[in-house]
Amino acid sequence: MKHKSLLFLLSLIFLQSSAQTISDDRLKEAFRNRQLIDSAKPANSLMVDANQVRSADLDAAVLMKSKPVFSKGNLRVQWLPASLVEQYNSKAPYEWNLGSMLPAKGLQTMISTGVHASFGKHVEIQLAPEFVNAANKNFEGFPLQLNERAWADRYQFWNTSDIPGQLGEGAYTKFFAGQSYIRYNTRTVSYGISTENMWWGPGSRNALIMSTNAPGFLHASIKTLRPIQTGIGRFEGEIIGGLLQSSGILPPRINSVYNGSFVYVPKEEKSRYISGMVLTWQPKWTKGLFLGIAKASYLYASDISNPLDVLPLQGFFGRAITRTEKSGRKASMGSLFARYVMPAEQAELYMEFGRKDLSLMPWNILQTESYRRAYVVGFRKLFSTSRGAHIQFMGELTQMQAPTAELIATPDSWYTHKNVRQGYTHLGRPIGAGIGPGSNSQTVEIAWVKGLKKLGIQFERVRYNSDYYYYAFAYITDFRRHWIDLSTTFKADWQFKNLLVSAQLGIIRSYNYQWLVIQTDPTDFFQPGNEVLNFAPRVSVRYRF
Repeated sequence: MKHKSLLFLLSLIFLQSSAQTISDDRLKEAFRNRQLIDSAKPANSLMVDANQVRSADLDAAVLMKSKPVFSKGNLRVQWLPASLVEQYNSKAPYEWNLGSMLPAKGLQTMISTGVHASFGKHVEIQLAPEFVNAANKNFEGFPLQLNERAWADRYQFWNTSDIPGQLGEGAYTKFFAGQSYIRYNTRTVSYGISTENMWWGPGSRNALIMSTNAPGFLHASIKTLRPIQTGIGRFEGEIIGGLLQSSGILPPRINSVYNGSFVYVPKEEKSRYISGMVLTWQPKWTKGLFLGIAKASYLYASDISNPLDVLPLQGFFGRAITRTEKSGRKASMGSLFARYVMPAEQAELYMEFGRKDLSLMPWNILQTESYRRAYVVGFRKLFSTSRGAHIQFMGELTQMQAPTAELIATPDSWYTHKNVRQGYTHLGRPIGAGIGPGSNSQTVEIAWVKGLKKLGIQFERVRYNSDYYYYAFAYITDFRRHWIDLSTTFKADWQFKNLLVSAQLGIIRSYNYQWLVIQTDPTDFFQPGNEVLNFAPRVSVRYRF
């Protein structure tokens, strides 16, 4: 009976969504808002590939239409939206969930378009490449003013992750496969090979396991076409297997020595294999409630020695199921999440709670010993105004800092790993929460919204890598050194039929930038630290053919 139950759950995972998809945060937000006012069908959880909403559903939700450019027999061809994004940072990188774009100083441009073709009911192909060009100007990095111990402590994190401060030097130009895929669909199951970005979980600004913070990576996937109705409620799910790439960028001062040893430990430049799964359940007894679990594991491809290594099954069968897992060569993490949609109140509440270890099941949350955990908590509320418009109020909190001094004393933050030493990254960026290891953030946004139209303001506070701060500076009891960014971002989106124009202006004040305090008067404890004022405008234009 237990085996049949497990096979039933896995069969629900091996199901997928079909039809042309569009990846855009603003479109996703508009669709999410329409769901709150009970006019978006079907009742999708928006927690499985939430950034890849079916274009037909989006069109219905935001009153846009697209006609095929060619249709004959079983062949149907459509243009994908053409988009142009211009982004600028005056002093230092800011923002995450950029996909193929860089966290970089200076001006950068992304251009994307493509075509979608379907052959009858079974085969569909989407080609949606992305071109990125960035000035990628040099900016202030980790300070030379800090002592050798601070540098050695920083290498505890650089040696266990591939998250360089700057992604190379000088101009950056690259083509990406972008939101491309090929799929074979049956009545209930679709098998695909894709480079699309994915987003798992209910968060708006951060997701612990899978987000759009890095470029999409090559992966095979099997996932649900739509919510699957059963006797106990609706299920959605996805399972993936793919390859992660390194940035190829070395940290600074790799020849530094501390206590007679080099602080830099070279990494193995090998491909990493990632497997992951997400499963959501909408209980039939509670309308609007969605529950879910997400898991991911990764290891060097050369360490795969067992068929179970390619599946994200830790937690279902225990901690040690393969040789590589016993030897510590496999890294894993997982999360439990929930989203509660209340259309009558035009509001939603959501949370995601994650663990960085081999097993995350509901009963493991209740253990008393310390463990590395992270969480995302948020809400969204709409207030009706005139002519179908709403005032949107959104708040989200993300906490990734280690919860105890004992865990901080042995650096092993989220997205880092002592054996798979590129960590949970792709091309130099975390695949999960974009704020990065050991960081915390709080976001509040107030906006007027109507369909795709939006006028609003966002306030955000980010405290970067508190794990490093406490590890490196707690011994000197200098509590001024937290690197904190306070940002105010003005946002405007406007729809002109099939043309969507978005603009925003971010004003970011960094305090104690790169954890540096410029001490000129040792008796003045409240003397200002290393402060940076950054302006970050962004403009995007999207045309839906």
